[in-house]
Amino acid sequence: MGFIVSGGSIFVGGMLGSLFGRRISLKNEAVLAIGIMLISVVGVLENILSISGGKIVGEHTVIVTIALIAGCTLGDVLKLEERVSSLSGRDGQEQNGFIDSVLFFGIGGLQMSGPILYALEGDSFQLMLKGVIDFPFALMLGAAYGKRVSLSAAVIVAMQLLTAALVRLMGNFLGDNLVPQMCSLGYLILFFSGFNLICAPRYKIRNINMLPGVVLVILYNLFAEVLHG
Repeated sequence: MGFIVSGGSIFVGGMLGSLFGRRISLKNEAVLAIGIMLISVVGVLENILSISGGKIVGEHTVIVTIALIAGCTLGDVLKLEERVSSLSGRDGQEQNGFIDSVLFFGIGGLQMSGPILYALEGDSFQLMLKGVIDFPFALMLGAAYGKRVSLSAAVIVAMQLLTAALVRLMGNFLGDNLVPQMCSLGYLILFFSGFNLICAPRYKIRNINMLPGVVLVILYNLFAEVLHG
């Protein structure tokens, strides 16, 4: 039920936004972009910082920074953004909207913890909570980008199901550091989606090229767990 609520809220919100959002001024794209950037900054700080001995400590700063730089370099070599954009034969607003929607809804604490909680305890509450939170943002993204926002729901649910399956199969090999590191890196990538929404096409950060960094974080944590196991 949780997976249906999570994906359905994005699909319905994106469709409603695309159908009725034309009445909304395009200035709301800037509001949406600022909201995305603020959420990203808060998400990074929540996952990368902790309080130890009364002091703020950055636990995962080095790993996340290295993964971001290495991932971006690998993405540039592979020309990942150009390949993703070419899948639809164009690099238009709707294509960017689909990519940004997948990034926005597919990255974050609830996207990770929801499937994990379901896999370990059969509890769908966090997945349903994510659906409630995502619905208004799906409306805004649908108004800004169109119907392709709704298509991102299928990708989000697939990611959730894959996460739940992997946790059941490989739970013993995943350390406690993986989730905050992945979330921190994901929020950084998402931040540049908000930046691009405001500044493109004059200025554009190729944030899709940063995605290999997520794979590098997973590989690092698996390797670290094997060494310490």
